[in-house]
Amino acid sequence: MEGKADDLGGGVFKKRLNDNMHRSIILAKARNYWVYEYLFAKKDRNNIEDDELSAFRELAKSYARLTDDPISRLVQNRQFKEICNQKKQIQE
Repeated sequence: MEGKADDLGGGVFKKRLNDNMHRSIILAKARNYWVYEYLFAKKDRNNIEDDELSAFRELAKSYARLTDDPISRLVQNRQFKEICNQKKQIQE
């Protein structure tokens, strides 16, 4: 949200981690949810391929169609792991 990621379009972002040693592909749903979808070491590969980017964009579209209830179920069922929830932090 602070502009520290590269926007690859279609709700897909690339973020550099650990002093640029690792990269993460993050999928966004209308700035409400950010899903860390893929993590890789820069030493293992420079970037994702075009077909992978297309697949991540399609997945981002699928996530964009989800409402709060399915997202909550994914977290409860441990298919997603919640690492930050600003709404909960504000309420506390």
